[in-house]
Amino acid sequence: MALCLCAPAQNAEPKAVDITKNWDSKAPVYRISISGTDEAANLARRALSTHGSFRLTNADAHFNISFSKAQNNSVELKIDGSKPFSQIVYGKNTANAVAKACDLVVRKILGEPSYFTGTLAFVSDRTGHTEIYTSDILFQNIRSITNDNSDSLLPHWSPDGSKIIYTGYYRTKLMDLYEINLASKSRKTFANFKGTNTGGAFSPDGSKVAMILTATGNAEVWTSSSMSNAKNNLKRLTKTSAAEASASWSPDGKKLIFSSDALGGPQLYTMPSDGGTMKRIPTNISGYCSEPDWNKRYPNLIAFTTAQNGAFQIAVYDFETKESRVITSGGSSSLPKWTNDGRHIIFTKNYGKSRALYIVDSITQKQTALHSKNLGNCGEADFILKN
Repeated sequence: MALCLCAPAQNAEPKAVDITKNWDSKAPVYRISISGTDEAANLARRALSTHGSFRLTNADAHFNISFSKAQNNSVELKIDGSKPFSQIVYGKNTANAVAKACDLVVRKILGEPSYFTGTLAFVSDRTGHTEIYTSDILFQNIRSITNDNSDSLLPHWSPDGSKIIYTGYYRTKLMDLYEINLASKSRKTFANFKGTNTGGAFSPDGSKVAMILTATGNAEVWTSSSMSNAKNNLKRLTKTSAAEASASWSPDGKKLIFSSDALGGPQLYTMPSDGGTMKRIPTNISGYCSEPDWNKRYPNLIAFTTAQNGAFQIAVYDFETKESRVITSGGSSSLPKWTNDGRHIIFTKNYGKSRALYIVDSITQKQTALHSKNLGNCGEADFILKN
């Protein structure tokens, strides 16, 4: 367990959090006050307010933190405590410098990594069609990726962040898989077999893509080489009379997790990524479990969507304890994606006809909206922390 470099004003020294041992919500929560120049301080408030271990306050703070805009896209970070800390933090722009400084705050106080410099790929209907965009966590640098005038869905990053694979109706108006190179802005058709082609997901080393195809009739899990297109080393993994969906890779690339309605309602299964026997995960929480995402930092944890009391919510399952825990409430929540800290999850929350991207702390269950309504209805995010 990592030690913190900065102790709070009130005597007890915070410790790094092992979330696999904190399902009882006993993670440390600290009161922090934020000051500094308006732009930098306001961005820092937005960022740190999303973290489950921090509560913003104007008085009686464990830590007084200052973010002041400096020269050349930098901010001066100061943390007051029993071991005061200060550093000039440089970024691509002010928002990026603040994000880096917030990551540093989490590292100094909790001894843990954080997600503020991560990048999202997501969809928005702000133009009338569901198109793909990328953005920083604070939604200060939003980039349009598709402009197809047709629905583009379910974007997934390549491991190096250079490409996005997604489901779209581009040109053919059929559900096919496409891949976009973000540097060259070039696009290629990755899978356009007869029927539905959807749910593309790169393996952790980037060499393969898992996907859902209906080429043989019902929806099955397939893999192929990520080079060229899906016809390269195409392999069918499941052979059931059921419908499979939402394939996700284990962090080591040796297994896939997906949903299947082989027993009636959708449940979660694993199988070796090179083929083998499906093994059901005993979530024991609902007759509907889908959209799993494997935790890269803590491989014993998965997040998934589950039906609860007439709505969908996000739950986490622990392979070691074989326990499930619902971590969201209100509205209807779906499509969870772990961030790099192995603790927070980006997800889509629906309220009636509106939907937005939220972040939730899997320990304290604190939920926070990530963007304003002027972005339209947003969802289906994938997260990456680029090197």
